[in-house]
Amino acid sequence: MISTFRASASAIVALAVAIAPIPAFAAVTLVDPTPAADPGQVVLPGMQATCDAAALAHDTDGAGGDIWTGQVVLGSVTLAAGPIETGTHSITDAIPGTLVGAGTFTPAHTEILGDPYRNGGSVNMFGIKQAVGGHYSASTYDFMGTFKTTYAHAFSCDIFKSLYHPAVDIYHPAVGIYVIAGDFGDSEDAVRGNCAAFTAQGSDPTNLPSWWGDPFHGGNPDNPHCKFQGTAAYTEHHDAYNDPPQLQGNEAQTAVNVDQTNVLRAHEDAGEGFDTSATLIIGQVVVCISPSKTGTKLPGAWTKQNGYTGDKCTTDWYNGGATVGVPNLNDGSHNWVTVPVI
Repeated sequence: MISTFRASASAIVALAVAIAPIPAFAAVTLVDPTPAADPGQVVLPGMQATCDAAALAHDTDGAGGDIWTGQVVLGSVTLAAGPIETGTHSITDAIPGTLVGAGTFTPAHTEILGDPYRNGGSVNMFGIKQAVGGHYSASTYDFMGTFKTTYAHAFSCDIFKSLYHPAVDIYHPAVGIYVIAGDFGDSEDAVRGNCAAFTAQGSDPTNLPSWWGDPFHGGNPDNPHCKFQGTAAYTEHHDAYNDPPQLQGNEAQTAVNVDQTNVLRAHEDAGEGFDTSATLIIGQVVVCISPSKTGTKLPGAWTKQNGYTGDKCTTDWYNGGATVGVPNLNDGSHNWVTVPVI
């Protein structure tokens, strides 16, 4: 039916003439959305190293014992570049169902469907040209590829200081009194007075005599007059220590760029060419041409065109069979105005 031919022609682009050759280079666009930053790459050793160095810069007295530390404070994560394909792909990677021919189509074999038909008032006759197999000079398709995306990770450093306290020995002098050390007969009151005098000399802890706190004082080693009662002198030792870290301030740092790779779906818009065995409608073409010799739009000598091999390029067919199924909307004139039968 002529109506069938015309429906096919309107639905299919005339491949051989309407699709211009495309550049040889590939044009890849991403189908999947840009991937989010990988959470596993947010905390980076390099950031901590930067904060350690920033803290160390404050330790102007390296022998002082103060401890300076830096702590990473994460900021925003922004897209810096990409996604950019890092691998390679070819037509063999096309996801099934996405491969489409592009560029220039070169038919392997062409043929004309059905009999010639008239179209309007033309003295030519037309047919639908079909290609059986052929070659596309290019292709488009979707594929899964490896892409690199670069994210900028902003951060700053909290700077802490742990104040150093050196080791210290605190001397505690003896605390007590001197009392009479024995029975001294008639001299006892005098000795007791001496012991009270020794005790009085220890009343000022900032100005103690060198012997203060000795077990015995006065008299002689064989007959000491006074003995010490109380707490002996001792030294209290405190080890060195640092205070808990105290925040000194926050310092901004340069963002760190991090590359990550993801497998994403992409579209190749200018892939390599390929052969096809499919049957494709090329479109409406002139199959019988009859240049008029009289100027009255009557057929002249018929000539076959565009690969038509049938026997219908005749005036009889033009006047009869070529109008079957194509009603003439202007019966009073040789100039046909036609519409397809639905």
